[in-house]
Amino acid sequence: VNLSYSQTFIQSYANVVNQVSQTNITSNLTEFEALGVKRRGTTPLTNTLNWLKNKYLSYGYTATQMVEDPFTNGGFTCKNLIVTKVGTVYPNTYVIICGHYDSGTNDNGSGVSTILEVARLLQNIPTEYSIKFINFSGEEDGLIGSQHYVSAIVNSTTPKLNIKLVFNIDQVGGVAGMTNNTITCERDTGNPST
Repeated sequence: VNLSYSQTFIQSYANVVNQVSQTNITSNLTEFEALGVKRRGTTPLTNTLNWLKNKYLSYGYTATQMVEDPFTNGGFTCKNLIVTKVGTVYPNTYVIICGHYDSGTNDNGSGVSTILEVARLLQNIPTEYSIKFINFSGEEDGLIGSQHYVSAIVNSTTPKLNIKLVFNIDQVGGVAGMTNNTITCERDTGNPST
């Protein structure tokens, strides 16, 4: 047994987890779906970006914590949305919780709803590390938004952006009518250069 990945139960963490609201998640997913299919250059994509900004504001994040990161995708301007919550002990080291908001409800409205719920729950909780909630665009066109973020921000920051951990949330949920009681987590053990 490899104990280096074992965990200790911490009641205060459980208290936060117990505040997860299925009502909020379902409501956010329903609102996301109603915005339409989000493709580059479309009104639904722009409306979803504005909807996301309003969600973060409603949770208590401020406009100064939000950055729109524009890039060109197939001749259209798309934008990533980055919301930063500054850490109390390691403000220059980041945990990234991310997912894409382009495309549809399962892929990846489910991930967006999850990210929003985590952002809601952590807004008033001091965290040692800074957290970046990143909503990428251009994922379905070939990871354009996330690649732009890595090249234009992560690798272009001096010193280079110090990332402790990345949680990329994509297609959360299960298949209707089946027992969906398993969580699959993939762990990248490589040393990516990009």
